Amino acid sequence: MRHLRIGNKKLIKDINRSIVLNQIRSKGSISRTDISKNTKLALSTITNIIDSLIREKLVFETGTESSTGGRRPISLQFNYGYAHVFGVKVEKDNIIIALTDLKADIKDKLILSYEKDKTGKSIINVIKKGINQLLIKNKKNKKIIMGIGIAISGLTNNNKGILVHSSFLGLKSINFRNELNKEFKVPIYIDNDVNAYTLAEFTMGYGKDESNFICISVGEGIGAGIVINNKVYYGQIGGAGEFGHTIISKDGYPCHCGQCGCLEMYASDKYFQLRGREISKDFKNSSLNNSKFSFDEVYEAAKDKNDPLALQLFKEKGINLGIGIVNLINILNPSRIIFMGENLKAKEFFLKYTIKTANNNFFDKADFKTKFFVSKLGDNAWEIGAALLAINRLFEVPLYDKKHSI
Repeated sequence: MRHLRIGNKKLIKDINRSIVLNQIRSKGSISRTDISKNTKLALSTITNIIDSLIREKLVFETGTESSTGGRRPISLQFNYGYAHVFGVKVEKDNIIIALTDLKADIKDKLILSYEKDKTGKSIINVIKKGINQLLIKNKKNKKIIMGIGIAISGLTNNNKGILVHSSFLGLKSINFRNELNKEFKVPIYIDNDVNAYTLAEFTMGYGKDESNFICISVGEGIGAGIVINNKVYYGQIGGAGEFGHTIISKDGYPCHCGQCGCLEMYASDKYFQLRGREISKDFKNSSLNNSKFSFDEVYEAAKDKNDPLALQLFKEKGINLGIGIVNLINILNPSRIIFMGENLKAKEFFLKYTIKTANNNFFDKADFKTKFFVSKLGDNAWEIGAALLAINRLFEVPLYDKKHSI
């Protein structure tokens, strides 16, 4: 549990410093006068804080701005190269580790495989190995690391740095923070991978300047990252966004989570395997007969052969996903839905059905239309989002007791 700090002069000073620093960090280039106007802080307070930040090399002056008269104001910029963080994405077979600056721009990255085990030790050892490899390769030492963010599939405890449970990876109760802190004495944050991607979307994608939106991941699983009032929504224990385990068929296919009829069994890769076998007898000339109905097989059949069974499976998948999204829209009333995930390479075959189905919602009848987008951030967004987990905590307004901050 995070504890609020006691109100005193030190707290006020730290809050003002954080406000000024984040003004410079977010604006790109800004003058002392504009910071004062934006924050309502006295110019003398701004000047004292800026002088301190310049001495610490967190901020530097870049020249003068244009002026309509009088002394030309001096521009200030944040030093994004002041330190670095690592963004880590744990996948089913590989771990991606990225070295970034304090803007989450990736400077270098590598992909390493790991052996499966139920203790998570292999994953942790590979993360340690990868971080050290990148430090050596880029001729940097551990002192430049300000934080490590980890994006992983499953339920996480963000405050304790623990992976609570991941049925996708077959892991339970893995304390990443404690294990990694044995080697790296820096803040370590862990979050669901879809939430991490959502953070990247919120910072630099279609979610930028949006206060209420939902990111939906479509792939081997189905997940959602939910932003409400400019913040990622986590729920009571950090598990909000388990969109794939909402039920759309009461007596439907059994799911690995223990329920029946989960959306994930009707809109992810698994649906092709289950439904394909059921209806293949109606498509005797399909090239998919006797196949395993993997996503790639169905995609290639639709793309290269215009296979009717493949097209039917994609249509049904799209409609099923749309049904799930109708429920999300009716409950949360987002301004936009942003799609991402590996299945989007086949969007031409299913997304039109998803959007058509999803548009048949309560709010559409009241002339409020939720907008739909396909993310353009690309595969790097997972690692960028992971890095932002650490960066955003480093620069949050210091209302809580914490050992690491800037």
